[in-house]
Amino acid sequence: MEQHTFLPVLLGSDINAYGMARSFHEEYGVKSLALASFPLAPTRYSKIVTVQVHKSLADPEAFLAIVLEQGKELSTKHDKLVLVPCGDSYAELVSRFQKELSEFFIVATPPHDLLESLVNKARFYELCAAHGIAHPATRIITAQDARDVDALEIPFSFPVALKPSDSVSYLDVKFEGRKKAYILDSADEVRHIVREIYAHGYSDTLVLQEYIPGDDSHMRVLNAYVDATSTVRMMCLGNPLLEDHAPDMVGNYTVIRSSSNHEVYAQIQKFLQGIGYVGFANFDMKFDARDGSYKLFELNPRQGRSSFFVTLAGYNLARYLVEDRVFGRQSTTVYGDHESLWMQIPKRVFLKYVQSADEKKRAQALIRTGKWGTTLRYAKDMNLMRWLILLRMDMRYFQSYRRYFTARSANTEGV
Repeated sequence: MEQHTFLPVLLGSDINAYGMARSFHEEYGVKSLALASFPLAPTRYSKIVTVQVHKSLADPEAFLAIVLEQGKELSTKHDKLVLVPCGDSYAELVSRFQKELSEFFIVATPPHDLLESLVNKARFYELCAAHGIAHPATRIITAQDARDVDALEIPFSFPVALKPSDSVSYLDVKFEGRKKAYILDSADEVRHIVREIYAHGYSDTLVLQEYIPGDDSHMRVLNAYVDATSTVRMMCLGNPLLEDHAPDMVGNYTVIRSSSNHEVYAQIQKFLQGIGYVGFANFDMKFDARDGSYKLFELNPRQGRSSFFVTLAGYNLARYLVEDRVFGRQSTTVYGDHESLWMQIPKRVFLKYVQSADEKKRAQALIRTGKWGTTLRYAKDMNLMRWLILLRMDMRYFQSYRRYFTARSANTEGV
């Protein structure tokens, strides 16, 4: 490592934050600092990340003052501070205040106006259409539509997918039966959910889409790092084999096999560079067997909770950020093509619930040859308390899949 020191400062204390802390530790041997509004199990009792709790950190009015205060203090001890948001709300705040934060921190994030267009699904699909990126057929529902919801037209055959355009503001919407996204089988179901969402405080648009058939193994996730010149430096594709099926966790991957598709890489690289993107990007898409296309669902302007699959495949996430922003080194673009298996759940849960027989055999072969791993079980950071926490998390996964997984749910993900 270079003579000067740097400190990774993570925003969040979840599995995403731990995955980044582990990536920094594996590559550079450094211990990270995580700032969070509350502590979470993945980063507890760790030797590779220190969690500092600030209860009002998620409050936009308090966020800037807290992080700047930390930056002022930490900059007296470290040559460089690398700020890494590990959640949607933190990514938005860092982008909004990147000019002020740059006084103390290295900040790799897209411009705020671009970020707002990307995280709002309605505007994101407009961008996709303008750049020739395939996405599901979509109808936007507004608050005005909800005022006469009985007259709402549904232009797709059932089932259909329904989700909020603004996933951040939707976090504050609470009602019985609330989900991150919905697969609905009738016009009455659509109208009921639309009515409930707007009645409980949501004000942005909703996205109604055609449902793309196929189980979890038809999903794809792509992670990229784009340097300070808006040049893509790394891309890695993954095939999710299983997702979380609990209502509030729908869409979170629990098993991913890293893979490769250079046609997809070329398309996404052109898109990211064309819009002037900067920083980490995390795409969700689904293979549509009806026409052989990959249809984009969303872009998260950060690495995700399952993105450690990239590091596990040999493309350390921290490396690309540090080489670009800390050391100022240029590199050729790396396109992921190594195969490995990332799991968040116990092997027994995966082997019981994975739907694709071919993918199950392929995954078993990777397990037999040792080409697999998890985010949280890091040999250099294990102790009795962490072992007990992980055991408890495993038990919860057993219970959750027993309760929520059905053959129907396995064919209704990717919304």
